[in-house]
Amino acid sequence: MGTIGILADQGKPQREVKGVLSKLLEDFRDSENDDDIDVMVGEYPGIGRVEFRAETVPMSPDGDVMLSEYAGKILEIRGWDRMIYVTDLPLTAWERPVISQRAAHDDAVLISLPALGVVAATRALRRELVSLIEHGVPVAGVAGHGPDEEGEESDDSAEVLTRVLDHRGRTLRMIAGMVRCNEPSRLLSVLSSSLAAMAATGGFGIFYGSIWNMADALSIPRLLMISLLAVGAFGTWLIIHNRLWQRMGTQESRWRESIDNLATLGTIGMTVLLIYALALGVMLVASVAVIPGTYLEDQLGHEVGWFTYVAIAWLSASLGTMAGALGSNFDRDVEIRSATYNLREYQRRMQAGHYNDEDDQ
Repeated sequence: MGTIGILADQGKPQREVKGVLSKLLEDFRDSENDDDIDVMVGEYPGIGRVEFRAETVPMSPDGDVMLSEYAGKILEIRGWDRMIYVTDLPLTAWERPVISQRAAHDDAVLISLPALGVVAATRALRRELVSLIEHGVPVAGVAGHGPDEEGEESDDSAEVLTRVLDHRGRTLRMIAGMVRCNEPSRLLSVLSSSLAAMAATGGFGIFYGSIWNMADALSIPRLLMISLLAVGAFGTWLIIHNRLWQRMGTQESRWRESIDNLATLGTIGMTVLLIYALALGVMLVASVAVIPGTYLEDQLGHEVGWFTYVAIAWLSASLGTMAGALGSNFDRDVEIRSATYNLREYQRRMQAGHYNDEDDQ
């Protein structure tokens, strides 16, 4: 039996594929013939040896994964019989999200994680991998390669088979999948200066009575409006300052560019909401710890309850979030941009000669 090679982009694809393979393969372990910890091998029952590597297939300047151009060389270098490549790059064809695509002349196929969406995405990835390992790379013209397959098959050449999503909500599913692959929570550690600015400014509201009186006088709808204003201002500044918004180009490219921009909005929006929730929690703990109830009642002139502390924390967190936009000027721009697809795609396009080097052998 030959060897099946599985490649995955570093980051989320690497972690998810390793998680799936650890449950599918027997004796899944680090390779003894390679010092790289991201090279692992195992046995698939009844099929044979499977080798996993965290590597990236280069992209073309147009943004297409060059699987057909590089599959033969990768198979030859690695000594594999067939190959599966899992990427977190969003791929489209005919204004449809691409689920998978076969190489033109070799036994190789890629899977695009964003097309799998958010709900049960790991289970969908497992289904795709099991189907490809057990049934092999699909042949052009053959309708499908698994019983639970989703999508539509479309032959874009005599040899290439591209599977795309073709149902209502496909674009929303892809955008949600892109946000998931961007991992908004990763930005929390990058935005350390923003968090520091938020804590310092929010703390102002905890120690000053004028903020207490204002928070006590504000209604819930007005507090919510202030929150939305603060979150919107912070998110807008992150997008503008880090040049994350793509300008619309030609009519043919607008659909894809709009998807990228919506995914950026979703990623930054979720990141800012996470930061805001963290700031709100910190401010609430601080307000309870710092402000004695009897003293707060004397300042406000009436009895106070738990919502009074919530209102103070709520307003303080909103003030801190607005200051967080200023603090983001001191955070690492490159890492912020890499949290969306703009910089990651550019970096992968610069790897066009990766498998031409003798060192890769």
